[in-house]
Amino acid sequence: MPRPLRTFSNSKTYHVIFKGIDNQDIFYDNQDKIFFLKQILETKKIFDYSLYSYCLMDNHIHLVLKCENDFLSKIAQSLMIRYAHYFNSKYKRTGPILQNRFKSKNIETKDYFLRVCRYVHRNPENAGICKTEDYQWSSYKEYLQKEKLIDKKILLYYFNNSLDTFIQFTKNTDYLQDLEDLADYELLEKLTDEQVCNIIMKKFNISKIEDISTFFKPPSKQIQEKRLKQLEQIKGTNISQLSRIVRISRGKLAKLLKWAKKNRHQMSKWQKRTGTNWLISPISIVSSTP
Repeated sequence: MPRPLRTFSNSKTYHVIFKGIDNQDIFYDNQDKIFFLKQILETKKIFDYSLYSYCLMDNHIHLVLKCENDFLSKIAQSLMIRYAHYFNSKYKRTGPILQNRFKSKNIETKDYFLRVCRYVHRNPENAGICKTEDYQWSSYKEYLQKEKLIDKKILLYYFNNSLDTFIQFTKNTDYLQDLEDLADYELLEKLTDEQVCNIIMKKFNISKIEDISTFFKPPSKQIQEKRLKQLEQIKGTNISQLSRIVRISRGKLAKLLKWAKKNRHQMSKWQKRTGTNWLISPISIVSSTP
């Protein structure tokens, strides 16, 4: 079956992710990361693209960049080929180390651009590695100090060139929507139980973790279905993890979710007929154009 064609961004701005095959590590030591950063510098000279944020994790890479649409794949291929040649030579191995097709997501609004850059910079902290400002292998340190690879004037422009405002935005703990919206695009197993619990508590206005299981066991099956429908929308998790958190057996939860999907069409028709939205609406993010 042919792969779907990659769509281009109207803004020519993309969130790009490279992942190791089977999520294996692609950086074994700091020298590996230094080499990759040097290749970014070299490809910038060749393809003349702008880099707004980056983060090198052990088994994946984030880049937020702007380029001519025709150059997107060429930039990615150049980086992958250069690094694979280095890595295989150094560790005396053969074959690809990165998944053949990189992921890219179009960035079309200012709101999404800001959130993606924050998500990229907070990746190490979200993964429990260290504080965002202490991580050596992301562009966040370049925003705080001297820029080497990035073009930081664009991102800072949206904070009125105030570094303090940018730092406050990045450190804002109210970033759960970033995790929920962007984690599925990265690694589905990324979210920890604690992160999923925090998302659920915020989404349903639950004050304590121990109240989560009670919340999802109301006396009415219809109320339970309404809540489960929204639970399904949490990205970066799976039914086993949700079962563990809400304390409903995996089999029962699967049946309930299947029942929810089966009745969704009838509910939608009922809402249109009555003009009533009786389902809990998901948290929304209002986007704004730059």
